[in-house]
Amino acid sequence: MMHFISDPSLKRPGYVYHGNVGYPICNQPRVDWKHADGPLLHCSAGRLHWLTRCERLRLFYGLADIHDIDFERRKIA
Repeated sequence: MMHFISDPSLKRPGYVYHGNVGYPICNQPRVDWKHADGPLLHCSAGRLHWLTRCERLRLFYGLADIHDIDFERRKIA
């Protein structure tokens, strides 16, 4: 769950903040397979990423798991 703040004094303990957006330290990645615009990855860093065809195939055939793709997305961002 993301936490949006307008003032740094509103920061919650146990959250990591990037600008005005915070997310829990223990946040786990998840995929929303039924999103209207296609499979959507909710990254552990609080970012959103639509899965590419290649990433979907890697997940389907077991060549990668959700944590691998999340790690790749964190390296890029």
